[in-house]
Amino acid sequence: MEKGTAIVSVTSNAASLENVKHISFENLTVEAFRADAIRLQNCSHNRIVGCTIRNVGSWAVQVKGGIDNWVIGCEITQTGSGGINLNGGDRPKLESAGHLADNNHIHHYSRWKRMYQPAISINGVGNRVTHNLIHHAPHMAIGFSGNEHLIEFNEIYHVCQESNDAGAIYTGRDWTMRGTIIRHNFLHHINGFEGRGCVGVYLDDMFCGTLIFGNLFYKVTRAAFIGGGRDCTVENNIFVDCEPALHIDARATGWANYHVDTTMKDRLFAIPFQESRWADHYPQLLTLWQDDPAAPKGNVVARNISQGGRWDGVRDEARPFIHFEDNLIDQLTETVGGDAQRIFVFLINYCFRRLISGQFRPNRSV
Repeated sequence: MEKGTAIVSVTSNAASLENVKHISFENLTVEAFRADAIRLQNCSHNRIVGCTIRNVGSWAVQVKGGIDNWVIGCEITQTGSGGINLNGGDRPKLESAGHLADNNHIHHYSRWKRMYQPAISINGVGNRVTHNLIHHAPHMAIGFSGNEHLIEFNEIYHVCQESNDAGAIYTGRDWTMRGTIIRHNFLHHINGFEGRGCVGVYLDDMFCGTLIFGNLFYKVTRAAFIGGGRDCTVENNIFVDCEPALHIDARATGWANYHVDTTMKDRLFAIPFQESRWADHYPQLLTLWQDDPAAPKGNVVARNISQGGRWDGVRDEARPFIHFEDNLIDQLTETVGGDAQRIFVFLINYCFRRLISGQFRPNRSV
């Protein structure tokens, strides 16, 4: 056994602030606190930059309310719960909070609470998760709820390692939480507990109105998953060796139908969707309740490339409701198509797969 130092933590938080503005935490090492390391309640325009936050009992950073709070360039590891929780924005008014988690490295988190403790959680309206590296966790990487969020340019791998019905990026069960964009992320080597499968981007239980655009999925089970929701778009993504690349079902017409007249209806009518601000943003909500609400209508799957693995995990009962357009599925070979297609196949087969597996070594003399 290696020698080490035993630390007994007796303090809950490094900082717990309320109603403050324009405070910066920069280049600090924050560790050995019993609860959340840094808590901001109804605070605005604050920055947590370049810090190392580790070995804390709960979350690294909790932001509740306020506007324009940023967590940038931090390393977060060995937390008892999740990493960064950004909660802000006014949903009834559709007013954005503008919170941001950018360029953070979050890994080996959720040590005590193993489930539903993501590296980054965003809730409310108009928050952003960008350029983060997230890996090695028992459950999800990014969880979100609310409206008009942006999740882009993140790399995620080796998450959901102790779970199967789980997603690297996860949300679910609401018709009104629309407008989130998930784009230009790289998800790879995400296969669930004992390799028995999980999900890449998981829009669970009739979640609606989300754009999955321009992402790269490599060796991810059920990479893009629409669980009975409506008005979602899966466009311009590249799927390599995914099993399958796409899953869409119509669960609300079957086993999940009991949610329609209970949870889903309650959440719909709790939101002022008939008011002008909501009607302008989401006109589909005006007629949803009268338009066969259990049916997964309005989903679009367009201009995706799937190479290797298996493309289609779409359930038969959902297929009539989906618009498929110009998807290129296992049609790329070195002898088929124009020069652009042949170059793309070369990059996939001889560069990308070998590079990501560590087999590719560039010629140093070039």
